[in-house]
Amino acid sequence: MVLDLGEWFLLAGASFITGFSGALVPGPMFVATVMESTRIGGKAGPLLVLGHAMAELLMIVALVIGLSLVIELPATRLIVGILGGAFLLISALDLFRMARKASLKSDSGRDAFVLLKYGPIIAGLLTSLSNPYFFVWWATVGNGFTLEAIRVGGILGITVFALAHWLSDLSWYTTVSFSIHKGRRVLSNRIYKAILFACGLLLIFFGADFIIGGLSSLQQ
Repeated sequence: MVLDLGEWFLLAGASFITGFSGALVPGPMFVATVMESTRIGGKAGPLLVLGHAMAELLMIVALVIGLSLVIELPATRLIVGILGGAFLLISALDLFRMARKASLKSDSGRDAFVLLKYGPIIAGLLTSLSNPYFFVWWATVGNGFTLEAIRVGGILGITVFALAHWLSDLSWYTTVSFSIHKGRRVLSNRIYKAILFACGLLLIFFGADFIIGGLSSLQQ
């Protein structure tokens, strides 16, 4: 019984730490959190994570029914990489355009990142599904955790793994959104526009990286 309890704690702890280390790496989800937090405050992080969790739930279901091989296919990585990268590049151009007239007193900055027009939950969902590294992570690391969770406790094991993983995302992005919200009172429109431009540059970097990663799958 002690050994079983140890396995449960190990599963939960490893899921949380691995998820948290992944959440710390800046990506489109981080950009969306920063932007939306300036508008709706600290609740932006949790709402975006809710959408992100919905995408991850789809991945867990896919892995359980045996679709990991499809997710790992070079063709899948190519399609997701090119489409996701192109979408981020378009979003970056919109950011640069909207940043010129953005104001903290309006919602103009929010529309700069196209996905945020549909609300933070949908943005969290689609931002995740347009990220090729999201699929790569779940086809490799996530697949390993899913198999281990099934071994430890079946459906209950998967539940523990998923909740611990989502808790790591929630803790980080909630911290980010509340930090941005608290700093909003000292933000000027000039600083706000600078943040939008910086987010645009990040999206260009991520978009180019996604496309290059997708094209590199042709060599595999």
